Amino acid sequence: MPTRHRRRSRFAFLLLPLLFCAIAFYFGWQSTRGEFSQLSRENLKAERHTRQVELVTLVAQRRHLEEKVKRLRTDALDADLLDERARAKLNMAHPNELVIMHAPLAEGTQTLAAHNR
Repeated sequence: MPTRHRRRSRFAFLLLPLLFCAIAFYFGWQSTRGEFSQLSRENLKAERHTRQVELVTLVAQRRHLEEKVKRLRTDALDADLLDERARAKLNMAHPNELVIMHAPLAEGTQTLAAHNR
């Protein structure tokens, strides 16, 4: 029975190293550009910082609103605050009162003024 000898290709020995290089390149690329890469991690850190600042602002606003609600409870009702809120909501005043109108504040100063109350 005749035996055939295959002649080996010149580039057959490069096949396995090229495959490993391709896999290493893929993982290297994904480590810098993929969904869980270093750049994405930096973006997540920046977003986390932004959200923490927003959280601090919202917590301060909540405390302010809780203080206002606490003053409006029936057991500790502040008559002046109730009178002020009723007049503001109903847009009314006593006939002998003087009303001073002012221009609306800018958005940033308005929240600051509301914060200082």
